[in-house]
Amino acid sequence: MKNALCLFTLQLILTLASRTYAQQANSIAEKADEYLTAVTRLHRFNGTVLIAQRGTVLLQKGYGWRNESAKTSNDTNSIFQLGSITKTFVGAAVLQLRNEGKLSVKDKLSQYLPDYPEGNRITLNDLFAHTSGIYDYKNFLYSSAGPDKVDFTRPVPKDKIVSMFSSKPMTTKPGGKEKYTNSGYFLLGLVIEKVTGKQFETVVRERFLSPLQLTRTGFDFINLRQPAKTTGYTYEKDSVLVAAALIDSTAGYAAGGMYSTVGDLYRWSRALQTQQVLTPENWKLALSPIGKTKWGYGWGVSTFKSPNDLVFQNGNLPGFGTYLMTFPNEEFDIIVLGNVDDTSDLTSTEPIVRDLAFISFGLPYQIPKNHKTIALSETVLRQYIGVYQEGTGKRKMTIALDKGELFLQVTGQPKLEVYAESETNFFLRVVDAQLTFQKDATGQVAEIVVHQNGVDTHWKKVD
Repeated sequence: MKNALCLFTLQLILTLASRTYAQQANSIAEKADEYLTAVTRLHRFNGTVLIAQRGTVLLQKGYGWRNESAKTSNDTNSIFQLGSITKTFVGAAVLQLRNEGKLSVKDKLSQYLPDYPEGNRITLNDLFAHTSGIYDYKNFLYSSAGPDKVDFTRPVPKDKIVSMFSSKPMTTKPGGKEKYTNSGYFLLGLVIEKVTGKQFETVVRERFLSPLQLTRTGFDFINLRQPAKTTGYTYEKDSVLVAAALIDSTAGYAAGGMYSTVGDLYRWSRALQTQQVLTPENWKLALSPIGKTKWGYGWGVSTFKSPNDLVFQNGNLPGFGTYLMTFPNEEFDIIVLGNVDDTSDLTSTEPIVRDLAFISFGLPYQIPKNHKTIALSETVLRQYIGVYQEGTGKRKMTIALDKGELFLQVTGQPKLEVYAESETNFFLRVVDAQLTFQKDATGQVAEIVVHQNGVDTHWKKVD
């Protein structure tokens, strides 16, 4: 009888735990969907999202248009250019070759590309950690005139791209200061080809795409002929979708030339986390910062609740903004693929992923709202001019008036315009934050309350 009672108690505990987990999962999905629906209506997001924990998908849904002119909506099958998420495949390929004894991450670049300038001073680690000092060739993608102008919407030979960035002056000394450069990963692609004797695309297909059945992942997005292919857009006047000129995969190459779906990327992430792709040692190495940098092998390494507990890779190309974020300790994945680029700060995927992480882990967040501006007289605006201090901290906020418009500037940050929606309530366009000016008993402005990410901070007027 006692054993039966213990068994019943255990079953009850497991049932309650299962219900609690299901309730939490449903809560995360509902809150995330509410948030994503809101940002889509405000023209801040257009794409597909997947959120999952420990092998269970909590949310997988498309938002906005796959093709606005054809009126086809994004869904879970929508295919996007990835940009720098491609780098996670590069890191995995190099670490597999390392495990096979075919290279060392401490090898000099000159061992594989003997003619590359300063190659005897640059290691493969430098290419991964962005400490190579090599000029970032992504700058060429946006050159509209001059000698660096190249039509990257068509195939471009790899040696031409290499010659373009290798001829530029070094930005730092090799092995020194961290300075992000896509050129490092372009060269890593060439190293992989040199070691394997195969094209980079072939290596990725043979080692990862085919074995893991990532059937909606590949290269050459421009010539892809699948109905689920998305049109890449930029926002004009913050609300009108305008098709962007797509970058050819030969330009993105190992730094950003792949396409995929949220479902395939989730399978890729799970395969990595369950050591189907890398040994436990190499997976741990992939997520470890190299030296004093914030970069591992294909991943950025950051802090959420504890040091190095968050890894990510995000991509930005004309028409697309993407993010793959995982919390290895929690086996939690957030994948955001957007077919709108980040030419406007409001359409960056970064704040969206941040808020989805806050939602997932029960932290404060706020759902963006549509703010409408009103005109206020200079007499009203002048009463807000001054310097405000955040609590007892050192940060200060200066409110100034310039040509009838109100601006704020926080210590160490750029000047930003603020817009009135009432006589005391203002908002910013470049970030989702609002300000409320509060007066004391004498009617004088005494403080600003800043509302951001579900948190209020108080700034006392000191001058």
